[in-house]
Amino acid sequence: MDEIRWDNLTRLLEQVFIEKEVSRKTLSKKVGVRNSTLSYLLRSLIRFGMVNIKNVSYGRGRPNQMISLNPQYGNVMGIKIGRESLNATVFDFSLSEVESIVIPFDNTDNLEKNIVREMQNLILNYRPLTMGFAVSGTVDLKEKEIFSSPILNLKEFDLKEVLKARGLDFLIFNDVDALHVGQMVESGIFDRTSLTVTFGVGIGASFFDGEDILTSGDGKSTFELGHMTADPDGAPCYCGRKGCIETVASEYSLIGNKPSIKEFVEKFGDYREEIKEIRSAAKAGKGRGLYKPVLRKLGCAISDISLLLRPSLIWIGGEGLVSKWIFDEIKSEILAQIPEGWGYLPEIRLVKSVQGWQRGAAFLALRHYIREKLK
Repeated sequence: MDEIRWDNLTRLLEQVFIEKEVSRKTLSKKVGVRNSTLSYLLRSLIRFGMVNIKNVSYGRGRPNQMISLNPQYGNVMGIKIGRESLNATVFDFSLSEVESIVIPFDNTDNLEKNIVREMQNLILNYRPLTMGFAVSGTVDLKEKEIFSSPILNLKEFDLKEVLKARGLDFLIFNDVDALHVGQMVESGIFDRTSLTVTFGVGIGASFFDGEDILTSGDGKSTFELGHMTADPDGAPCYCGRKGCIETVASEYSLIGNKPSIKEFVEKFGDYREEIKEIRSAAKAGKGRGLYKPVLRKLGCAISDISLLLRPSLIWIGGEGLVSKWIFDEIKSEILAQIPEGWGYLPEIRLVKSVQGWQRGAAFLALRHYIREKLK
């Protein structure tokens, strides 16, 4: 009975997170409990101080009750660690944005020390209930560590000692998984299979099967779309394979006088300004001829994985999507590679939120915090 109650409580809270404010009747239906059971659950959450309830009268009869989260319960932080900056967003308990902080990195030298220092400062300044991190590369979800991130030049990087010493729990996720969940939270779409793909210095992907985000059996994040083979005889990739999609369909493919992709990743600071210039030109509508063959290869790769998994919804985002025409080009290439005879036509949307990574990481960390708290 305790397990059933705990599950009902967490599902109830998750639903309120998604709906922001929801009527008692709707909540009872979506959680799948009777009205009397809902009353019992709400009393527990009121005692914790996690929810607010207000009566709304529509005329005669019994007033309806609207349930929302109590924003004053505490703060949670969503943090995206990238090669160029650390982006932290402070949310209140209802996942409404309180403050956004951008901390630039000049280079990836001593990145571990810089991250630890900034984490300590953020904790002291904001005292969050919990934190969720979104990082590129392979993440060990069980051990809560960055298993391997060549782009960040981090390997087996563990934040547990830094955060546990301050009595703070946290979770860490692959950045595209976090972005995917952020889009689901913002759109309220949790009842469809979906795929998220990011275009930038690297290529990332995440898949939601209608129940959960796809991860590997050993607890590590998965779905390395960028390191699937585009050309088996192609150039070596920094990951150790040859001809990866990332070598032909990322922003690396747009720079002139290309070094090896391994050198590009390791010495990204030397190429940062060129990437900025390419993005600025794209924002102004220039460089379409440069982009077209790159985006065609990316569109083909996305269509391949879409025919395998058949998501009903595809989100396209990433730091390289600096103009809508880039999204339109990718979308056109995806659809061109999915013939009508397959009986499958996904909806394709642009990721518009600049806080998607942080919101997704914060939502997942807060869900974990609530479950542990309610236990």
